[in-house]
Amino acid sequence: MRILDKYITKSFLPPFFYCLFLFIFLYIIIDLFGHLDEILKYSVPILILQEYYLSILPFILIHTIPVAALISTIYGISTMNKHDEILAMRAAGINIFRILSPYIYIGLLLSLIVFVISEKLVPISMKNALSIKKNYIEKEGQNTNKREINNIALYGKDDRLIFIKSYDIHDNIAKGITILHQDKNSNVVEKMNAQEGEWIEAKWEFLNILIYKLDEKGMVEGDPLFFKKKSIKMEGPKELLSKGTNYEFMNVKDISNYIDNFSNASPDIIDKLQVNMHQKISFPFTSLILILIGAGSSIKIKRGGKIAAIMGMGMSITIAFIYYALMATCIALGKGGILIPSLSAHLANIVFGLVGIMLIRN
Repeated sequence: MRILDKYITKSFLPPFFYCLFLFIFLYIIIDLFGHLDEILKYSVPILILQEYYLSILPFILIHTIPVAALISTIYGISTMNKHDEILAMRAAGINIFRILSPYIYIGLLLSLIVFVISEKLVPISMKNALSIKKNYIEKEGQNTNKREINNIALYGKDDRLIFIKSYDIHDNIAKGITILHQDKNSNVVEKMNAQEGEWIEAKWEFLNILIYKLDEKGMVEGDPLFFKKKSIKMEGPKELLSKGTNYEFMNVKDISNYIDNFSNASPDIIDKLQVNMHQKISFPFTSLILILIGAGSSIKIKRGGKIAAIMGMGMSITIAFIYYALMATCIALGKGGILIPSLSAHLANIVFGLVGIMLIRN
């Protein structure tokens, strides 16, 4: 590594770790005070709280690393501009992309770290965190204000795949139910559709049921069976809510398996799962994209002392807000079927990546 690269890297790391620590601390403090009533009411032990916040730490990291990288980039480059170091490098004939190459490599490294944390740590740690929150902090469902949950999908018992279009958590009524029964080779041999199901006395009562037998090619075999009303053995409400709604915390492999297994169940859930899968791939690159935008913006800031610092921080907030707003909008359009899943997840990165490169070139 050249002396210049070491110098730029060292100027990036201290503010990065400072911002990262500050964001983690603020997140934990805000979350702690948000649940303070429940913590005091149920006398949650200190060791349980410690385990809970250690469990959500990977989730906090993947969302704070990109913003910390953005602020550190703008701070580092603005400082070099303040002391005319960028001007001196350019006067020495060093290309602007060569000057900024340490930031780009750091962005790639941080993107890789975020991806690994998201794939390996978040699914396990968040499962533990949600369990602690449910059993100790919210005490088995101090219910949220949300009455209806849409698009529940999960692997059920006895090799069954369960999809529920909507579920009312207060009345325990599920609508738009599809259950696929697999054999030992993961071939779907039976498909059941039900208009509605109600959880009554520890069992499901389904209405207007159609049951299809499928052959090895997945084609309907014989006439379907129809039942006006029938008791069906299926996971209870608690299992549906705990196993079937947390796509955000799955890794790419698990989401891909869901897509394969539910390919014949519902276009709505497939679109949502595909958007989530592509988002798991695109989101880690947020660090690189924000570094490109931050570098392209701050390279324009001239000397100015405190004014330059204020401008840098202001740009950090503005850039992050616009970027995340565009990302959230695209994701919503993808889940709504307006944009194709792959485009909805990657569009914000493509747009801001190109903008960052153009800012640096100009």
